[in-house]
Amino acid sequence: MDEAGLGLFPLGRRIVSRNALAVLGEAGEKPNRLFDRHAAGDWGVIEDKSWHLNRMAVDAGYGCVASAYEVLGDVRVVVLTQPDRSNTLMALLDEIERLQVGRSFR
Repeated sequence: MDEAGLGLFPLGRRIVSRNALAVLGEAGEKPNRLFDRHAAGDWGVIEDKSWHLNRMAVDAGYGCVASAYEVLGDVRVVVLTQPDRSNTLMALLDEIERLQVGRSFR
């Protein structure tokens, strides 16, 4: 994926897991559309606490920014931008949960 795009914060390098790509393909959803929503501040189906943490991270210019989108029934794809904005990962919820502790995407 490329690094281009406009939004509230830079996404850095965009990375999509194979499992997320398969689910998105089955749902007829394009990864770039979700990256664009994420960067624009449309964080999908996250809890209020996570929304406020995202807003603080965007305002401060540093901190993780996380989104979750229901794309195929109750299957969620999570988008997570690293604190330094070098990378943004798109993966299935269970893949992200193995990597990220302390944020709720349910």
